[in-house]
Amino acid sequence: MRKLRIAAPSQLTLGIPELDLTPPERWWSLPQTAQEAVVTILARMITAGVVEEDEEVISNDTHH
Repeated sequence: MRKLRIAAPSQLTLGIPELDLTPPERWWSLPQTAQEAVVTILARMITAGVVEEDEEVISNDTHH
C-alpha cells in the first residue's frame, strides 16, 4: 500500500454509494478509460516521489 507524502490521504467515493459495492467491484465498474487515467496518474505520482510505501498497512496486510 502507498500513501501521499504531500497531503493527508482521503478516500473519495467512486460510483454511487447506494450500490454498496466493494472497492474491487467499484474499480471494475469504472470505464476502461477511467481506470487507465487513474493508473497513469498514480504512476506519475509515484515517479515524482509524492507517494511512499505505508509500512503499517503492509505489515497489517500480511496477517490476513
